[in-house]
Amino acid sequence: MNKIKDYYETYWSENGFYPHGCIWPGLTAIYQRYIPAKSKVLDIGCGDGRTSGFLLNSLGHDFIGVDISDNAVSDARNIGFDAHRIEDVTKLPFLGEAFDAVVCIEVIEHLFEADLVVEEIYRVLKPGGVFIATLPNIAFWRWRLDFFLLGRWNPIGDELSVERPWRDPHIRFFTVGSLKRLVSLSNFSSIKVSGHDGGIVRFIPYVRKAAKKRNSFLYRFIEKCFPSLFAYRLHAICRK
Repeated sequence: MNKIKDYYETYWSENGFYPHGCIWPGLTAIYQRYIPAKSKVLDIGCGDGRTSGFLLNSLGHDFIGVDISDNAVSDARNIGFDAHRIEDVTKLPFLGEAFDAVVCIEVIEHLFEADLVVEEIYRVLKPGGVFIATLPNIAFWRWRLDFFLLGRWNPIGDELSVERPWRDPHIRFFTVGSLKRLVSLSNFSSIKVSGHDGGIVRFIPYVRKAAKKRNSFLYRFIEKCFPSLFAYRLHAICRK
């Protein structure tokens, strides 16, 4: 566990990946639709808080973030978020049924024991509460073309992932089917797995700058029908 902690201390530093959180339209829409007003929300793997923290606070929710990295938690606290460092994400320091919602945004692909984390999330959710997870779709059309046409593996961590896949922080890889099987291991009463944030032009080298900020209605419709192929990110919406 110390090696994992050391890795993520470096990850959240100038010597590592140091990803700054951001908000994207697909996530905003999911939060607005599935998290009831004035909910108490736990963000697992909150990082610097700039993704879910800003978004959830703007929607009027009570945000609490946890992360294994002191550096990440310090960054989140420095901009005003209620963030706490944890030793083990499979053993959260909260009583059972403590939260109206739990979110895990672009985190599951980093976890060694994702199944145990999902079980722990189920434990801390109130009855009727919602668990929301997002993660990269390894079967997205662009990554399929990379692999089958170019023989190139892209673990999707950052701009160096193709050139140096051995350094990539993503250690678990998911499709629609495997994500559904993961969250189905716990006793959620309803599970919806789909995808969002795909596109065409913005994933084509040299012309991506011409991409619109939001996909057309037609692309969004096709993405909804066939998320396994057309969604850049997958999401799971699970109700306890």
